[in-house]
Amino acid sequence: MATRNLVDCGCTTGGMGLEERKAVRIWLNDEGRKIMRKTMFALITSATVALSAQAMAVDEPANIIKYRQAVMKAIGGHTGAIVGVAKGEVSFIGHVAAHARAIHDMSKLIPDLFPKGSDRAAFAETRALPDIWADWAKFEAAARKLQEESARMIQVAEGGGDAAAIGAQLQNMGKACGGCHKPFRAEKK
Repeated sequence: MATRNLVDCGCTTGGMGLEERKAVRIWLNDEGRKIMRKTMFALITSATVALSAQAMAVDEPANIIKYRQAVMKAIGGHTGAIVGVAKGEVSFIGHVAAHARAIHDMSKLIPDLFPKGSDRAAFAETRALPDIWADWAKFEAAARKLQEESARMIQVAEGGGDAAAIGAQLQNMGKACGGCHKPFRAEKK
């Protein structure tokens, strides 16, 4: 049984004398278990603390607003890159599909980014109007429209669309963005 413990843990007994093997067995049976228990306790405690902190951060509307604004800026950045291609400012037409996919993926997140209580009435840092929650179905439909138009942009780009075709679809994407911004976002001051 004692030799089995040495083999199970990956230790080798080659070249060890009887006394050395006894010392290793004792360490594995007593000290090793204590160290293992302490290590496991520390890992479990750390994981619990990290998950608790993460769960609490999710509930902070101010953090949600910062996150939402970062996602919207990313959508704007990808859109701006497509604009540069459509205008002929850069020749990276092969990149348009990747930008459109990013916009498409992020547009799916939009409804989640607007939980109740994260509106302009509660927080000055946001331009989100209370109308979002007053007409949630219209808001969701507007977000879906961006998903649809960005999916069409992917098709145009992957179908070998030229700058003119990309520009035409870009206008449709812009209308989809406006379909949300005009009724649901306050003007800049």
